Amino acid sequence: MLNIMEVPESDAREQIQRLVRTDLFRFSELQRRLLLYLSEKSLSGEADRLKEYIIAVDALGKPESYDPRRDSTVRLQSSKLRQRISEYYRTEGQSDDVLVDFPKGHFKLVFTYRPPAALPAAPDPAGPKRYPVTLLSLAALSLLLTGLCVYLGFALARAERRNMLSAETWTPALQEFWSPFLSRHEDVTLICVGAPLFVRLSKAGFLIRDSEVNSWAEPAKAELISRLKHLFPDDTPAPWHNFTGVGEAGGAVLVGNLLSTGGLRLHFADSDQLTWNEIGEHNVVFVGPPKFISQIDELPVVRDLAVESSGIRNLRPRKGEPAFLEDAYTDPEHQDGHTHALISRLPGLHGNGEILILGGTWTEGTLAASQYLTLETHVAELLTRIRLPSGKLPPYFEAVISVTTKHSTPVQVSYVFHHVLTPLPQRRSSAE
Repeated sequence: MLNIMEVPESDAREQIQRLVRTDLFRFSELQRRLLLYLSEKSLSGEADRLKEYIIAVDALGKPESYDPRRDSTVRLQSSKLRQRISEYYRTEGQSDDVLVDFPKGHFKLVFTYRPPAALPAAPDPAGPKRYPVTLLSLAALSLLLTGLCVYLGFALARAERRNMLSAETWTPALQEFWSPFLSRHEDVTLICVGAPLFVRLSKAGFLIRDSEVNSWAEPAKAELISRLKHLFPDDTPAPWHNFTGVGEAGGAVLVGNLLSTGGLRLHFADSDQLTWNEIGEHNVVFVGPPKFISQIDELPVVRDLAVESSGIRNLRPRKGEPAFLEDAYTDPEHQDGHTHALISRLPGLHGNGEILILGGTWTEGTLAASQYLTLETHVAELLTRIRLPSGKLPPYFEAVISVTTKHSTPVQVSYVFHHVLTPLPQRRSSAE
């Protein structure tokens, strides 16, 4: 029998590489770097001396001016790393011999062998504990849908690679629209994918998604957590961001395919990992509803349009414009009907960089917005609509597009209206 405390360094390194190669880490550069850094320090015996500042500068690329009292990046990324390691052993790593643990309150990874499986316990005479049937059914449906999203996202990626999109020829309209991104070849362009907040109940074994709760810091979260604790008093609700929609996954593929042909250096991340430093240093293309971006309300611009759960709210209607553009689906599954999406170009921090947001009220809208900006005919239409009397394009704007869907696929996309935005005087954010 293997002693659970004696794991050779070679086995520990092999296990770390196994984790790094999974999708949980392969598409998350910050998490991958943090895992590799902490594993190296743990195996070399240096982890006990690690501090937040050292990790921030050495592993996460923070400047030497980094102040852990004002920037919680290390704590946030460490919490996410614990979640991802736990998710790995709950899914792909269920039969792995070597276990990796990241205890709270430390920056040291602990390697052990999996204990031998115990014999089945005798049945409880009182019978198994039962959770409410309706809630368990919803949980199973949630897991099924999220798994389907991942599968369809990869299927769409393969299809788009085969088709090689006509937009990759870089026609004049595409060149003009994307020129602020193409002009910064030496910098990284960050493609950030919207990752909605789920609440995980580990003991019950399922996830819950409330579309009105998009941040663990929102006051609305307290009511949801209170209800869950009442139903499951022995469980501890925790945030979970490891799933995205078909439209978000497919949209990121479309934008990535296009920009890669322009010679840009692309990095990918999810919305839960987007930091103020990244916003301040890079061009960012965000693929997903704006509500998934916690920093958006502090960007130096006043926005006129808001994506809501059933349509787009026009906060400052102009003559002839509706105050609300409501979605209209013909089926309860939201597969066929009419929806909307918002294309927003916003200023980065301190006048540095471009922020482009492509987000719909439903995931099909997000995919449609991404298609709209990667195809010549649609981009040419948008440029004609938003061009200023001087002939130039406004640097910042919000544009609404209308989307018709059939079987959850965008089949028709068209421009509705747009607002030109004026940036606010630049100021330092309290969140930096």
